[in-house]
Amino acid sequence: MDDRKNNWQKWIPLLEKELEVEIQKAPSPSEAHGKDHIFRVLRRCIVLGKKLDADLEVLFAAAYLHDLGWHYLEEAGLHGELGAQKAEPVLERISFPIGKRSAVLRAIAVHDTGIPPEDRTTLESKILYDADKLDMFGVIGIFRYLRRVYGKWSIDDILNNLKTRWEGLSFAETRELALKDFEYVRDYFMRLKNELEEDGLR
Repeated sequence: MDDRKNNWQKWIPLLEKELEVEIQKAPSPSEAHGKDHIFRVLRRCIVLGKKLDADLEVLFAAAYLHDLGWHYLEEAGLHGELGAQKAEPVLERISFPIGKRSAVLRAIAVHDTGIPPEDRTTLESKILYDADKLDMFGVIGIFRYLRRVYGKWSIDDILNNLKTRWEGLSFAETRELALKDFEYVRDYFMRLKNELEEDGLR
């Protein structure tokens, strides 16, 4: 049996419990990076991981713990390295395989948009990055943009952020998976921008 493909499911109850504990004890829990976001990233990681023959055990743990840093930030910023620091004792507590811990922590540390793509040197780090960035695409993406940044960012800023996310994706497989959702959110904000300009409200 290939443990790269078949052992990841055994970590579900342990990581679910640890994630709950970590969020509850954090000083500034981020609602936008709670369990619903984590589960969407997890599902994409599994789909992409199977397509690209990744180590699903590493990928699953990284996806579950990738946003721990957000719950310790008072303002938006790079959270990956902080998240890796918070994830390390979690992996130790659940007795995650020692030989795979560094790969998990590395994937978490470099999943920020602001990290240069060349720093994502492993397959799992690239998949985690892609799966995470897709959460701003589609209907959910529109909801997250409106909830988190609309009124703080201009529509041009949102469109530029969306473009950066799309252009930064690591794999053709990700683009194939996400093209319709990317176009949906792009077209929504372009139409919103045009209609606001027509009404003289912008």
